[in-house]
Amino acid sequence: MTSSLPEGLSFVIPCFNSGRYLQEAVDSLRAQPHDFPYEVLVVDDGSDDSGTLRTISACAGLPELRVHRLGRRCGHHVARNAGVRSARFRYVMQLDADDRLATDPVLLAEGSYPDRSVRILRSDPTVAFVHTMSRMFGDFDGLTISSYPCTEELILHKHHVPTSIVHRHEDAVAGGLYDPQVVKWGDWAFAVNLLAGRFRRGAGNMIACIPGPLHEYRVHSTGQRVSGAHVSESAMTLRVVERNLDLFRHRLGRGDSAAAIARDVLAMKPSRLEDLIRMADFDLRQALTVARQRRFSLPSPYEALGIP
Repeated sequence: MTSSLPEGLSFVIPCFNSGRYLQEAVDSLRAQPHDFPYEVLVVDDGSDDSGTLRTISACAGLPELRVHRLGRRCGHHVARNAGVRSARFRYVMQLDADDRLATDPVLLAEGSYPDRSVRILRSDPTVAFVHTMSRMFGDFDGLTISSYPCTEELILHKHHVPTSIVHRHEDAVAGGLYDPQVVKWGDWAFAVNLLAGRFRRGAGNMIACIPGPLHEYRVHSTGQRVSGAHVSESAMTLRVVERNLDLFRHRLGRGDSAAAIARDVLAMKPSRLEDLIRMADFDLRQALTVARQRRFSLPSPYEALGIP
C-alpha cells in the first residue's frame, strides 16, 4: 500500500475543555526542531468552557495549525479518529491536550522525537510504529514503569502502549483506528488494531524505540481522566481479541475461542515487578531510580492516582 499523502507529520490533539493545558501542548509541538513539514490539528470535541474556546480560537491563528470542530461532545476516541482521518500528512502522532513533548535542548541534541520517528518509518517498512519513554510531571514526577522498548509480543500480552506513538496514516486507517467501545485501554487497543491490519497485509510488525524520555505525561491527583474510570478490563480485552482474533491466534499459536485467549492475554499482563525487571534489563540506573520513586512498593501506592 502506497500513501497518496505528502511526506510530513500531522500532530492530532483531541480537546474537550482542556484550555488551561492546550496552549502548553501546542507550544511544545511548535518548539520541536522540525526537518519535515508538519501540522498541528486540534480536534475540538464539543468544548463548552469559555476559556477553552478562547484558547482554541487563539491557536487557530497560529501557523501550521488547524482546528477541526465536531460541534458536539462525541468522546475522545471519536475525536482522535476524526483527527487522523483528516490528517494531511503521511505520518501521525497523537498527543493528549494536557500532555507535552519535551523541549529540553539536551534531550533534543540528536533531533526531535517526531523527526527521528519519521526517518525510521520512511526508511524501514517493517516498522509498524515508533515510541518513546514518558516522563510524568504535575502531581508526580518520574518515568512511567513501562519505560523500556516495546515489541509486538509484549503488546499481545497486554503491555502498555502510550498515546504518543508515531505511525503511518494508512496503517491506522487500515487497522480501523480507535474503537469507541473500548472506553479504557484504548491506546493499547488502537495499537493492536494497527498491528492486526499490517498482519493481514503481510507487513512487518517491528516496533522502534527512541528512549528519551521525549514525551511528558501530566499526572492529575483529581479529575476526570479516562485512566481513572471504573471499567471491566476483561470485557475490554475480550472486545479487542474478538476484533483481531486472527492475529492473536496466529501469534500465540493456538486456535482457542476469543474468550479463552482474552483470559490468557489478561493473565499475561506484566506486573509492576515484571515491568521493573524489564526496565532494569534495558537500563539498570533508570530502573533503580524508578524503584526509589515508587518507594519500592509493588503494587505502588500511586496506583490510586492512575500513575502508569
